[in-house]
Amino acid sequence: MPVRQFDGQRVLAARRAAGLERRELARRLGASKATIGDWERGDATPSPERFLALADALGQDPQVLFPRLGPPDLRDLRCDAGYTQLEAARALGISRLPLSNAEAGTRRLNTDYIEPVAHLYGVECDVLEAAQERSFTASAAPETEDQRPQSLGEKITAFLQRKPLSDAEIAEAVNAAAGFPAVDAAGIEALRTDSRDAAEIQASLPLDSLFAGLGAAFGVQPWHFAPGEELERQILDRLGFLSLMRSEGVSVAARGAGEGVSAAMLATLSEVLVRHENAPRREER
Repeated sequence: MPVRQFDGQRVLAARRAAGLERRELARRLGASKATIGDWERGDATPSPERFLALADALGQDPQVLFPRLGPPDLRDLRCDAGYTQLEAARALGISRLPLSNAEAGTRRLNTDYIEPVAHLYGVECDVLEAAQERSFTASAAPETEDQRPQSLGEKITAFLQRKPLSDAEIAEAVNAAAGFPAVDAAGIEALRTDSRDAAEIQASLPLDSLFAGLGAAFGVQPWHFAPGEELERQILDRLGFLSLMRSEGVSVAARGAGEGVSAAMLATLSEVLVRHENAPRREER
């Protein structure tokens, strides 16, 4: 994947040519003097999103200071604009997931996103689309944990790609599950985009109703929208219930199960149990 090349010695030479002390360069970038030293010695590398700000602070042409091997892909364009994925998503009012998927070459940007993303990155639409094609051409990496939906907004966005629904339709399903008008379309938009109001909205809603409503809207199980910690808690609660039933002589069988639990599932359950057994108790924290 073509990315800008970083060389700490070039940065050192550029700083000296500009007559800047490390302290002054650090001040301009909002970094520490020690960080600048690490960059110049090659002990650390700044994030690509900071390359252009660094070149500007040194009065250098970024193409000279940080040459790029080949034309840009989507990640390069975003970094050249000085945005992290999360910052770009917030500026666009969308989840981070579409940007992450497009940069990883797993799912192209929705056509409605092309123009606003191009405008944000300061390029023409055809330049953005060409960069996207390079992201897909160069990508052969499997999906990683970081590319999967993590936040509630990212999960909602992922299911919207399978089943397009309006914010009003999703709100209606959530309100039906809650039994009262708990959220409106604007509230769903806040949840979907992981905006600053999302936490306040979640706090005002019974999570069981929220997840049940989202599940009903998209035709999936509610646990798809729960955080990993909540899922583990539910697993442990159910395991405790099964253990109690067996200890009292009640026969419990999985519906439709013709054979035992798979080795992979046993390994997963074991990992969850060990993690919770080793977790510090509240009074120990």
